[in-house]
Amino acid sequence: MWFFSLYSPRNKKGISATEFHQLFREIYPDLCVYVSRYLNDEETAKDIVQDVLITFWEESEKLKDKKLIRPYLFKSVKHRALNHLKRESRKLPLDAFFDSFNETLANNENESVESFLALENLQSDLEKAINELPEQRQRIFRMSRFEEMKHKEIAAALDISPKTVETQIFRALKFIRDKLGGE
Repeated sequence: MWFFSLYSPRNKKGISATEFHQLFREIYPDLCVYVSRYLNDEETAKDIVQDVLITFWEESEKLKDKKLIRPYLFKSVKHRALNHLKRESRKLPLDAFFDSFNETLANNENESVESFLALENLQSDLEKAINELPEQRQRIFRMSRFEEMKHKEIAAALDISPKTVETQIFRALKFIRDKLGGE
């Protein structure tokens, strides 16, 4: 691929902090606008651009041709944005339900007794459903959802493949959704 021409294992210097600072000031706004076109979410766009720039800075010692920095960064943020959209589109309805429920409660300053009771019942039903999962699936689900660990981190901690983690989480969510009567 063309971006392999950017790097050379022989270059140990990378770009200086001054060069990076200048590059950041020049390109950051353009990258944010570019990514925002894909995401329609300014904050997520900023996060993605910052992540790409940090990764670029950390790997800059491998830089071969400084003329290709700009197209490389635009291509990188585009791919990161598309990957983000792909991950978001895979969110299961149960995740979306909890996100919306939590958002509703967070935005509701005058929480009613009914809302509080509904949340407590939902939490109780959720805990019962999770406890019915097989032991390893339950552990993986808890690590993913409550400890907010990434699939790779869970896989490393349990000495299993990331694909197994993904499958187990999918099955856990399907089981919980069925138990809670979701669609």
